[in-house]
Amino acid sequence: MNMAVAGEADAITIIADKSQITTVNATTDSDDDKVSSISQMDSDDDKVSGNNKYIHDDLSFYILSKLPIKSLKRFGCVRKSWSILFENPNFMTMFRKHFIISSNNDDDADDSGHTFLLIHHPEMDLYRAQLHLLPRDQSFKNTLKLNLPPPFHDDDVNINILCSTSVNGIFCLNQYYRGGDANKVRFVLWNPATNEFVVLPPSPDESEPRPPDLSSYHSFHGFGYDKVRDDIKVFQYVTLDYYDYNNCPPITFDPMFVIYSLRTNSWRIIDIDMPYWLCSNAYQGFEVYSDGMCHWVAKHHTGEKCLLSFDLSEEVFFITPMDENSDFSHSTRYHLVVLNGSIALISNHVSADTIFQISILGELRVRESWIKLFIIGPIPSFDWRPIGVGKEGYIFFRKKDDELAWVDLSTQIVEEIGVKGEEMNCNIGTYKESLLPIEGLNN
Repeated sequence: MNMAVAGEADAITIIADKSQITTVNATTDSDDDKVSSISQMDSDDDKVSGNNKYIHDDLSFYILSKLPIKSLKRFGCVRKSWSILFENPNFMTMFRKHFIISSNNDDDADDSGHTFLLIHHPEMDLYRAQLHLLPRDQSFKNTLKLNLPPPFHDDDVNINILCSTSVNGIFCLNQYYRGGDANKVRFVLWNPATNEFVVLPPSPDESEPRPPDLSSYHSFHGFGYDKVRDDIKVFQYVTLDYYDYNNCPPITFDPMFVIYSLRTNSWRIIDIDMPYWLCSNAYQGFEVYSDGMCHWVAKHHTGEKCLLSFDLSEEVFFITPMDENSDFSHSTRYHLVVLNGSIALISNHVSADTIFQISILGELRVRESWIKLFIIGPIPSFDWRPIGVGKEGYIFFRKKDDELAWVDLSTQIVEEIGVKGEEMNCNIGTYKESLLPIEGLNN
């Protein structure tokens, strides 16, 4: 996960060694007032060695507020006031401000980044997919409509964009077949900037002959980049059930975890234990990709919820328990997003469906690294489910009158984008343009 602090001109290095702290070359972004090298500070009273001077809390908090959560948790052992930073309202105000500014600065400096809107418009009994790139003001006015690749020219129904993002400029589109075998899934890798596309071959559960009453179910999907092998990968979890319609009980086969490699243009089965029931749907917001890993909201058969993460290079799973203090329960609804490079959960309770909480994760597999960062609302007009995060870090929602709108985290100002979308038929995400050929990745 990329947890680097964006937009800093100079590095901030803090080294904790028992009772000593060394701070080297720290600068502020706003006024460029440099803090000279300070060494040998006492960790109890922050005295500078040899001088009766103090590092004021506002300065140390300013520096610390620019660091990732993982670093802040590690530095909590330096002194008591640092161990309770996330309980300090002044520090949290600084941390939120820098979190938002960092996100906006990254996006503003990169003209190749876009917010995409995938929306299905009703036509007769079908919902046809349209893909648009929103302009910088995040409105539907002057939007750029993208023509889907040829495999979908004659059939543009039931199309999803896996993980709500592009990877190296490439989208992974998937579609459940409506005709013939309804259990099959079509996957297409597509680079809109070059108009190149690759239709993936059938996965093992589709290509092998099977009894007519054997049904396959694809519980979840993933898509991302293997940084070690310079490879694009797609995967899915497949369960098989055989129904005998002569009143015999169904026969259940062992599930399969199948993964596709662009380098080999083939699928393979890998043996991985799946102890959790996976909740995954592109329009429900249970799956995301970030920095070489795919993540899902998952639930054990006992009802316990967790974050399930898959490393595309090592091909292993990690489990991060939910924060016991985050009020996740059966009455809580949640949506998984990537916010400023961080895994984030947007949640709310049925009893307070106009107020949304955003928690970000500082470190995988560490329950205590979940931090409640933002409270949005109350916004009575919003439907409870977000539809994604756009280029500026804005959170997009569907209003109760079907109008799509976004909310600015820094001001909580709500702006409609000028188009309607029905529930479960619209999705917002990010797209970063790249002219790298798809086939160039596996040469």
